[in-house]
Amino acid sequence: MDRKWEIFNQQEVKSERKIPIPARVHHAVGLDHQVHDHCVYWNYEEIANYLVLSQYPLRGSNYQDVKRTKVFRAEHGSDTTGYIRVPDSLPSIVKSRYQKGVQVNYMAYDQMLNKDNPTVFLLSNAQFQKLLPASAQSSVAGEKIDREDLERSLTSLPSFLPAP
Repeated sequence: MDRKWEIFNQQEVKSERKIPIPARVHHAVGLDHQVHDHCVYWNYEEIANYLVLSQYPLRGSNYQDVKRTKVFRAEHGSDTTGYIRVPDSLPSIVKSRYQKGVQVNYMAYDQMLNKDNPTVFLLSNAQFQKLLPASAQSSVAGEKIDREDLERSLTSLPSFLPAP
């Protein structure tokens, strides 16, 4: 199955596990909730240990519902859509991947975004690098990933992530 990566955006975790949320991600998985205002739903994939953002809880047996959280300082329609905060309710080992200064990657391919409940992976840079074959890891080994090098690496790889 051929997949086209629609979202790949790298951000740096700020203090208190706050992560800027790009407009494309916010528009894909953000929800205007009556009580919570602008929000996203956090899911934890227990087998691969991925965080997955969505509008509603994922119902697969390997997904743990975490919680719905507010998108702080959210403004739909702008390029700056605020930030999200990694929930305290996640296990410590998961939260430890999202500390201040760590690079994280929002990732989604076309089939993930074209569902009734769109999803986006939120992987630490270390998690992302482990997914790549050894031949591609050298192009993304630094703290910052060069987008062009990454695009070349990703487009030459078979699809390696399961769809939520």
